[in-house]
Amino acid sequence: LRESYVKRVRWVIEACDRQGVVVILGCYYQRQSKILKDADAVRAGVVNAVKWIQSSGFKNVVLEIANEYPHQGFTHPILKTPEGVAELIRLAKRAAPDLLVSASGDGGGKLHDAVAEASDFLLIHFNGTPVSAIPARIDALRRFGKPIVCNEDDKVGVEAARAAEACFANGA
Repeated sequence: LRESYVKRVRWVIEACDRQGVVVILGCYYQRQSKILKDADAVRAGVVNAVKWIQSSGFKNVVLEIANEYPHQGFTHPILKTPEGVAELIRLAKRAAPDLLVSASGDGGGKLHDAVAEASDFLLIHFNGTPVSAIPARIDALRRFGKPIVCNEDDKVGVEAARAAEACFANGA
């Protein structure tokens, strides 16, 4: 991990902690995938991030292995297939059993079963999802018996407020 990066991230996490805010710390985004040599480098990055979170003693951090894991911008299959992402979630959990770990799917409020089953909480995006479809999408995820968090939606203004209300009203 780059020292300048973790210094900035530490500052943000500590500031959030003082305000009682939980941080969803993202491990991988599509553009980063291209600079990693192979799946072993991806795995090492997960383990290094988890060890850093643990050694820092943060209690207000949950880990997102990959943002929008099905995205075609990812180079390595381990970061864009449900089975690969589920493996990375399990790897993080072995390294830090108390750390809450997940990965977000792309828009639509859906996750593949393998990712949902491996995750501690379900991290979904509602980009491109009509507000009227949100209750059914949340309801479909209840079968996993895990907390549901929507951390991305492209709606704005009144429509965004309605989407947030629909999430809250339906238990997300």
